[in-house]
Amino acid sequence: MRCAGASAVDCVFKALLGAESNRDLLIHFLNAVLGADLPRAITAVDIQNPYNEKEFLDDKLTVVDVKARDATGQMYQVEVQLLNHRDLPARIL
Repeated sequence: MRCAGASAVDCVFKALLGAESNRDLLIHFLNAVLGADLPRAITAVDIQNPYNEKEFLDDKLTVVDVKARDATGQMYQVEVQLLNHRDLPARIL
């Protein structure tokens, strides 16, 4: 896996949770993190292209660490942050 421009943590995280061969690990991770907020446990995911294409000309292309869709169609975008930046909540939205 190439991780040009990514930190070592991002690269390892993507290799662990963003690889088809580790799909079960991603399912367990999502259930562990989101369990209380989920109507039912996630049992299957399809790992998606991590690029979020621009919707408008002046939009910025964004890339997340891992993007997956579950069997109900719910999309999950997983991003690892080592530091809690002051503007992080606004960036997430």
